[in-house]
Amino acid sequence: MNYLQQLEKVLDSRFKLVSIETYDTDRVSELFTQLSRFSNKAFYMHLPDEGMHRLGAAHITLPRTRTPLEVLEHIDNTPHFGIYILRDFNAALEDKKVVDKLKQIGAGEQRKVVILLSEYIELPKEIKPYTLRSKHQIKQAS
Repeated sequence: MNYLQQLEKVLDSRFKLVSIETYDTDRVSELFTQLSRFSNKAFYMHLPDEGMHRLGAAHITLPRTRTPLEVLEHIDNTPHFGIYILRDFNAALEDKKVVDKLKQIGAGEQRKVVILLSEYIELPKEIKPYTLRSKHQIKQAS
């Protein structure tokens, strides 16, 4: 099974929250971009202090998605299925309101997937039951 197939399997799991720890977040982000090109699913990327955009349309930042709480409110309030990749979200996980909102999304009825993507993720215990954890040791050949 190749890495793209593994990512698709993760997306098809029953979990709404996924943490992916990898040494190469740029490479995993690129793999999600590849997946989005051949998918009818909407993929979004959030970068700290930059807001969230749909993959393939980085020049269009969604309004009111700059802060971690704003982006989670947006995800929680949208009625549509989406795959939301939150890069380098670690600092935000220290905020109780952010953790509570993630837990609400993880326990909610609406089908959506929130992916925490970073080199290292310290998951708060409140969201661990709702989170599929994945670690990858992908390193680029030099």
